[in-house]
Order: sequence, then structure tokens, then C-alpha cells
Amino acid sequence: MRGTLGRHTTPDLEPPMSHLPDPYGPAVPPAPEGGYLPPQSAFVQPGADPYHDPLVAPPHGGVGPWFQRIGGLFQRAWRPTLIIIALTQLVPAMVLGVGMLFAGVYLGMGIVQMDPATGTGELDLAAFFTFFGVLVALVLVLYVVQLAGYAAATHSVTRQAAGVPVNLGESLGYGFRRCLGLFGWYIPVGLMIVVGTLACFLPGLYLMAATALVGPIFLFERGNPIGRSFKMLHGSGGRVLGRLALIVLIGFGAGLAVSAVEAVIQLGIDSVGSQVYGPTVDGVAVITLGAIVATVLGTVIQLPVTMFQFAGVLLTYTEQRGYEGATTLHLNAELR
Repeated sequence: MRGTLGRHTTPDLEPPMSHLPDPYGPAVPPAPEGGYLPPQSAFVQPGADPYHDPLVAPPHGGVGPWFQRIGGLFQRAWRPTLIIIALTQLVPAMVLGVGMLFAGVYLGMGIVQMDPATGTGELDLAAFFTFFGVLVALVLVLYVVQLAGYAAATHSVTRQAAGVPVNLGESLGYGFRRCLGLFGWYIPVGLMIVVGTLACFLPGLYLMAATALVGPIFLFERGNPIGRSFKMLHGSGGRVLGRLALIVLIGFGAGLAVSAVEAVIQLGIDSVGSQVYGPTVDGVAVITLGAIVATVLGTVIQLPVTMFQFAGVLLTYTEQRGYEGATTLHLNAELR
């Protein structure tokens, strides 16, 4: 009794460990889902390391990563890109150049009717407008083919950068499906540039830069490519303008080299034709042949420049998308 009364007891504040519920048991409700973790897009996705993305240069990386991705693009996809651009850019340019030379020399003689008595010529208006209409139609058709090639090359390099198998037929099929849409958007773009150039030369240059990304924007995003291209130019802090200036300078330098080669070939053949045949029909034929050879060789030499310009514009666009969080995997999913 005394021992019982003298004993100081305290109530148990928590049950023994053996009485605690098993945190992994089926009776314990699971943790609530959502609202406690960052969105999945906040994590680096598989194959989307921003410093090793094949198409998207890392933000604030400068011009070096941009050039590196141009080189990587050609290492992965130079062969299909070369074939696509040769079929859709080189061949139409050669057909147009040779056709205009032939038409200018021989059809021009038929359009201008010479009077043997007076030695004066009279322009046949019906023949002239017929020739002009055929020429405009040919230019438009060949331009649509070139746009199809641009879309096909974009499809090919994007799929290969994302690790998706693709063949030439799939890319060309995609290009010809999207070429009319591209053509529809480039009509107002061309009119804007023409009006800006006629009003004053500098507005024309500005509009050329402001609409330079219309093509890739239409292919990847589809909606309002003109307004989006203006927004990218103005919001880039000079990055887009700097990349475009590099593309123009490199293309201009290569164009001067191509023109020099064409001039040397043309001069050599013209001198041979004038010395051997003189001002005869055979002499005109030789001079025309020289112009055709110079045009064809110049177009072939221009092919690598065209490939660089294509890659430069595309990767200028993808670099800007990188500032918005896009990766090659995102771009590949958008291209459909």
C-alpha cells in the first residue's frame, strides 16, 4: 500500500513502437499527387542537354555554338540535304537560266521582225506577251518546286537530328504537301519587300530581315508566320540580325567568286567564237553555248552556298526557340 502510494507514475505519451502503423502498409493512404513538384518540362528531358542539343544552340552562347550546329547538321545530313537541294534548287535554277538565255537570243530574234529594206526592227507585241506569260508561269512553277525542296530539307535534317529514321521519299512528300502553304505566305512577303524597296532602299532591307524566318515558322508553328518573324527579330536583342548579316556576307562573298568564274568562262568562249566565226550564226551559237556553260557551272558552284544559307536561317530560328525552352525533340514533334 505504502509502496503503491509512494510510487510516482506518468501516463504514456505515445504508444510503443510495435503499435505504430506500418507506413508502407496497405491501410496507409498514398501521398497526394500533383502540386508539389515542378512540371516535367522543368527537368532536362532525355537527349535534351541544352549544351549538346543538335539543333538548338544554348542561350547566350554566342555565334560559336551556332556555327558548331551548322557543322553538325552537315555531318549528320549532308547527303540527303545535297540531293534534295540539287533536285529542287539546282535543277530549276539551271532550267530557268538556260531557258532565259535561249529565249533571249533566239526567241528575241523572232519577236523583233526585221525589215530587210530599211534594216530596222518592229516588235511583235503578240509574240512578246505570249513569251512573257510563259516565262512568268515557268518562274512560278519552279519557285514552288524550290519551296518544296526547302520544306523537304527542313523535314530531313530535323528528323535526323532527333534520331528518327527518315528517307528521301518521305521528306520530298512532306515538302510538296507544304509548298503551296509556303507559297501563299511568301506572296505578301514578296509584295512587302518590293513596296519597301521602291519606297526607299532601307525599308526593303528591314523587311527582308524581318520576314527572313517566315519559312521555318510556318513549317514548325504554322500560325501567323509574318507577325511571329517580326516579333523574333525585335525580341532577339540583335541576335537574329547578326546571324542574318553573317549569312548575307558569306553568301555575297561566295557570289562574287561564282560571278568571277562565270565571267572568265564566258570571256574565254566569247573570244574564241568571235575570232573563229566572227559575227555569224555560228558565232552567235558559240557565244550562247559559252553563256550556257558559264550558267550551269556557276549554279553548281553556288550549291554549297545555298546549303549554307538554308542551314543558317534554320538554325537562327531554332536558336531563338531555345530561349523559349524548345529542344530538338520539341521541334521534331511540331514538324508534321
